[in-house]
Amino acid sequence: MGPVAQSVQHLTTGWTVRDRILSEEIASMWYTVVHDIVPTNGRLHVIRLVESDRCRHRGRRDTFVHRLTECNEGMTVWLWTRERIAQMLRTDPSRIPADWCLRPHFQFWPPQRHKAILWLLAHLVMYRMQQQRHLSLLDYIDFLRRARWKSYRAASRMQQVGNYPLIL
Repeated sequence: MGPVAQSVQHLTTGWTVRDRILSEEIASMWYTVVHDIVPTNGRLHVIRLVESDRCRHRGRRDTFVHRLTECNEGMTVWLWTRERIAQMLRTDPSRIPADWCLRPHFQFWPPQRHKAILWLLAHLVMYRMQQQRHLSLLDYIDFLRRARWKSYRAASRMQQVGNYPLIL
């Protein structure tokens, strides 16, 4: 595992290097978002590289939370993801904060549930940060099913995430 994935590991309690629940590419993307490395209009406006800190699609302040959970299809994708996390936790979806995508400082028992939630959030970030084309909820669900299939091929899947991703 590379240094970026190890740095993301330190952000999330209960996640060890040998677990390998995320690919290097997804761990790297989540690292850039968590550490505010990807340029948003809000950040670029502060250093005077753009005229406005507003999103070009919605007119709201352009932040990572806005990009991940509000902009374009983000609200639909986030609501769907939040419902899946709530099912894993057996709680109400309104209790799942949007900033978990950026600040994964939580701990759940059993460890497989915790890792499954981290896996889902990291894939949400990876999916939403793709900006080459218009991505819908159905594309997101397909993306997650393919990622689940890849992770289920691993021999240590039961130790890592158990059967939690079956709700996808």
